[in-house]
Amino acid sequence: MKNTVLLLLMISLINCSTKKTETSESTTDSVTVDSSVLATTLAPSRLAFLPGDGFSADNKLVLADTVNYFIFSNAEEMKGKFTSTVADSNPDFLINYVIGVACKPTTYLTTIVMDKVEVGPQSIDVYLTIERGEQQKSRSTPAQVFAIERRDGYSDMQFYVNGKKDKALLLLL
Repeated sequence: MKNTVLLLLMISLINCSTKKTETSESTTDSVTVDSSVLATTLAPSRLAFLPGDGFSADNKLVLADTVNYFIFSNAEEMKGKFTSTVADSNPDFLINYVIGVACKPTTYLTTIVMDKVEVGPQSIDVYLTIERGEQQKSRSTPAQVFAIERRDGYSDMQFYVNGKKDKALLLLL
């Protein structure tokens, strides 16, 4: 009986041994790159921007569309459409594009946020998020002023609202 147990133990050890065997599978080299997959266009560069606090749309401002865009070349032009509650709040018109965004008057609390500004192949692309919140008792005109880093060589500024292409404005060269 001892011999049988010993024999079974030896057979199981032989069958369970870990022999290393070579495989003929080829592994993929992580350094090899398929040239047809490489990006052929440059990623768009982003421009700096800053919201102008304390501005509101002038009560006499006529708004033709649901969302209206303005590009201002000086402080006097801006004061005709937007008023400021902050003294000495004029942005620098020489190094920035100063834009205003205004929505039609509404009773809903509305926020206008600039998400990013990118330089496209032929335009400066401005991405905005406009969110409507709770209903308020009084009507107001949602508006916001932004200063965007000036970049020469572009003839228009394209606006996107909530991810959808909206309007384009010509830039004065």
